[in-house]
Order: sequence, then structure tokens, then C-alpha cells
Amino acid sequence: MADEAVAGGGARTGSGRESVPEPAPEAVLDSVLESVVVHAVGAVCLRRARCALPPGLPAAPNAAVRVRVEGLPISLYDHSLRGRVVSGPAGLRVTDVRPVRSAAPRQDRELPALRLELEEAENRLDRLRERRDRLTAEIGKVSELRAVPPQPRRGDPPRWAPVESLLALANFVDGRLALLQRRLRAVEDELSDAEHDADVLVHRLEAASGALPAARAGESAAAVLTLEWSGDGAPHSDGGDEQVSSRASSEAELEVEYHVPGATWSPVYQLRLDGTDSASGGTLVLRACVAQRTGEDWTGVRLGLSTADLLRPADVPRLRSLRIGRRQEEPAARGWREPPPGLEELFAGYDAAVPPGPPSGPGPARAGGAPP
Repeated sequence: MADEAVAGGGARTGSGRESVPEPAPEAVLDSVLESVVVHAVGAVCLRRARCALPPGLPAAPNAAVRVRVEGLPISLYDHSLRGRVVSGPAGLRVTDVRPVRSAAPRQDRELPALRLELEEAENRLDRLRERRDRLTAEIGKVSELRAVPPQPRRGDPPRWAPVESLLALANFVDGRLALLQRRLRAVEDELSDAEHDADVLVHRLEAASGALPAARAGESAAAVLTLEWSGDGAPHSDGGDEQVSSRASSEAELEVEYHVPGATWSPVYQLRLDGTDSASGGTLVLRACVAQRTGEDWTGVRLGLSTADLLRPADVPRLRSLRIGRRQEEPAARGWREPPPGLEELFAGYDAAVPPGPPSGPGPARAGGAPP
């Protein structure tokens, strides 16, 4: 299609075409997921976005503007990205589409409640572990407290041992150790409960929807579309009313298609019998079990199912002839074949754009009258 571009196509140049001016700064657009077609492995997603064109764009020939469509998942295949104009002024088309990825820190209000509870539980775990280590170190220091008598000198008489002081020190060490042990047991109990709560929150967060932003750094992908105004062609519109409104307001509706992994579906059959007798008949119900972890929310999206494989190569098969009768050697494949009909028309535009060369005439005469 003339108004569709594929990712990585780049700008097109050629003889006889005017240069396209530098696109305007990017305008950020919010997109809405319209439909999803789930395949055996992967899915094809379709997003739509509306943009307001600059006031002078329809009046400027070969004008270009660049828009940024947000909301795409980071797991999309870059080569599958396509963009086109659904409705808008006449001559508006997408000439280039490129995927971009970025990361930015999320605020607390953008994170789910489970993630905030898990962070609070992890902070409590760190505080309890630090307190446990501090109590363990203090218990080790207190248990090392003991009375060390001075070394007697040679010839000195025996000294009197202060029994009351030794007993007071032993009582102090025992009391302090008992208090620290009670505190340590209490901290270990709280630590065990905190670890259990943190594990429960981790499992709940893993079982939650994959569309919830669970990380602090928000990774997002977007599609940068280059819209070019050529000033000719039929208007892109699905109906007459939309055509008039798009001309009056200079708005355009864009469509972005891409492939994502992490999605699959499987059929589920359910047979309902009307009675105990098998001859009375029944109802066979076919259902589909869809599972996805693409990072998008598919709630309220038009869903389709396909049995095709997105990653299967679709090469043209080589048909071999079947011979009936005596066995013959298979002829070797030739490396040349007849060109398809209408091949000359493929280069008609190039021949019309390239100026003709100088006319070929007889060359200059050589010395002695020898022919060139």
C-alpha cells in the first residue's frame, strides 16, 4: 500500500524526486490497543492513535512531520513493525517507521499495591537482620567479660582475691546475657514472620497480571512514524462524515501493527449430553484457553485466534515431476529461466527519470586515415 511503511525502511531517494525537508520535532501520542490475533506462538497486535497535524502542513508540498506513538511492549519484534494512515487529509502517508526503547524511574503512585507492600516487607527484613547481627555481636562481647588477675611478681606474697567483685561481675554477665538472649529470640521470631510475609507477597506478585508494572525502572517502547504530505491522492477515510471532519480539523488516525512473543492458545472441547441415553444427542462446545505474558493488558480488546505459525518460513516449494514407466535420470536444474512477462515495465519509471546520454556518432578520425 502507498500509505504503509515497514520498520527500518529508511528514507527513499531517487532521480527526479525533490528532497524532503527535515521533519518537525516529535509529537507524543497515546495509543489504544484495538485488536489482537493470537497464533500458536506469538500474537499480532494492532494499535491506533490520533494526532493533530500542524496548521500549515496541508498547504506545504512534500512537508513531513514526525510523531511518536507510545504504549508498545518492549518485547516486540523490530522487523514486524508497520505503520499506515487510516484516515486523514488527502496525500498523507507514512514513509518511515522505527522502534525506539527507553527507561525511566517510576513513581510510587504508578506501582501496584503489591509491589509497595513487598518493598516495605523487604525494608523490614533488612532492619530486623541488622538488629539481629548487632545483638549477636553484643552477646559475643558480653560473654568475653571475665576477671583477669594481675600477674604475680617473683618474691611477692600471695594477694587477697576479691570474691565479692568476681561474683558481682559474674552476676552482671549472666543477667546481661539473659536479657540479650531474650531480645535475640524475639527478633528471630519477628524475622521469621517477616520472611514468611515477604515470600507470600513475592508469590502473589508473580501470580498477578503481567501487565502490572512490577519494576522500579519503567521500560517502554514506542514507534516513531514519519508522516509525509505529497499533496495528491485520495483522502484516507472510512466514511464521508469522517472525511469531512478530518479535513476541517486536520487530524489523522494512525495504525501501528507489530508481532510479540509470549502468547499462545489451545483449544478446549466440552461435550454436554442432554440425557442418560447417548442416542438423545448433546452439545459440543469449542473453547479456547489463551495465555499471554507480553506486558500488555488485553482487557476489552477484540481477540482473534489463528492456527498459523508466525515464525515458520514460507518459501516457495519446489515441485518435482512424476514419471510413470521406465526409470530415467532426473535432468539437472538449469541456472537460468525465462524472465516473467512485463519485466520491461518494471524499469519504466527509472528510464523516464534518467536523462538520455549523448548521441552515439562516428569517432574522430585517426592519423593516416585509419578507421577508429
